[in-house]
Amino acid sequence: MGKIINILPMANREDNLQEIMEALHEVKDALVEVLDQYEEEGAQEKADTLTEALDALEDAYDVINDVVMDEI
Repeated sequence: MGKIINILPMANREDNLQEIMEALHEVKDALVEVLDQYEEEGAQEKADTLTEALDALEDAYDVINDVVMDEI
């Protein structure tokens, strides 16, 4: 997950948003793996906190998707 999104002012906004959505999806997948590890260790407080972060990432993904799909 070493990809950096290069957002250029002249680039197509929808393409930039699509790249951001893909990056968010990768981050969500990585976070789920870490979250599972904390749950297996019984570190429930950390797991709960990471679950909130995961929910926020999912919300961000959904909002960006709505913009791309012209639903906002």
